[in-house]
Amino acid sequence: MTSQFPQEILIEILSRLPAKSVGKCRCVSKPWKDLLSSHEFISKTHQENLILISPSHSIHTISTIQVDGFSRTLELLPHTWVTVVGSSNGLVLLVNEEEEKILVNPVTLQKVQVPDSPVALYKPGSFSMHGFGYDSSSDDYKIVTLSHFDTDNEYEPDCADTFVDVYSVRRGVWKRLDSSPYDHAVPELASGAFVNGAIHWLASSREPGYRSVIAAFDMVREAFDEIPAPSSVDVTRFVFHKLVVLGGCLCMVDSIGGDGTDVWIMKEYGVVDSWTKININGDSGLDVVKPLCYVGDGEVVFLTEDESLVVYDPKSGTFRDMIVDGVPANFLDGGIFVESLVSPVFKRSCLRAA
Repeated sequence: MTSQFPQEILIEILSRLPAKSVGKCRCVSKPWKDLLSSHEFISKTHQENLILISPSHSIHTISTIQVDGFSRTLELLPHTWVTVVGSSNGLVLLVNEEEEKILVNPVTLQKVQVPDSPVALYKPGSFSMHGFGYDSSSDDYKIVTLSHFDTDNEYEPDCADTFVDVYSVRRGVWKRLDSSPYDHAVPELASGAFVNGAIHWLASSREPGYRSVIAAFDMVREAFDEIPAPSSVDVTRFVFHKLVVLGGCLCMVDSIGGDGTDVWIMKEYGVVDSWTKININGDSGLDVVKPLCYVGDGEVVFLTEDESLVVYDPKSGTFRDMIVDGVPANFLDGGIFVESLVSPVFKRSCLRAA
């Protein structure tokens, strides 16, 4: 059958199947197995699903094919989950209350516990932020940890050095790079936003004035670049905003102003003029803090300050509760992932999550 269709046509057809059906197709022949395991095929899967942490700190997934629906509880061993760091090609990085990092495929439930870096900073007294993404040059998944000690000196940048540690999932090893050129002591220890082959954090420059910047860690070069922010935002304060991914685009959320919430979306990566703003009027009475995904006809699912999920319609400027399992949804944190059969297990030395 593979000889009857060009490979790109096969990929287009098969990428529309659920991950479990793809798993069955991989048994057809070795060429099909190779094709369906390739990064080219995996990158064609665009159907987003929500992965969320409940008030009881369990993990749930929701298909976003429908605006409202039912959740699936992931049968992971008991942990007090606190953060969804990010996802790439179907793998999701989670962090629990003990600050253990667990890499999981929500479809297959394969998981590994990522070992701590041998040069990790001791706690308490230090602060860390994590990011997760894919390095296309080495076909590897990487975890990037930014960590620093707080100097607590009002006349100096908040952190003298931000240490950059990178974990290779394929090789199972950590390495320390040169310190970041930016000051990453931000009001909230946010996870990095993985877009276009780079993990992005809000930070401050070390130049006089400490202007706000979008620092992008390139996964291939393992070096920082600076991405232009919207031209109309205040460069002295947008470090207080939030940086997330929405619909595959870099997204900045300003919810600290007095006129509602501004959601900036970078439609063309790296192009300053492509930033597009959605203004959410403060009269709604809702404090939206994190956009998660698009549903329906351009509606956006938001996580709010009071830990509820709401659906916002930009055309009418109205909100409604997102109904999950028959009731308005409440979750502590969340993110998105695509269904795939990618395994987080590359080395036997990786420890299974306990």
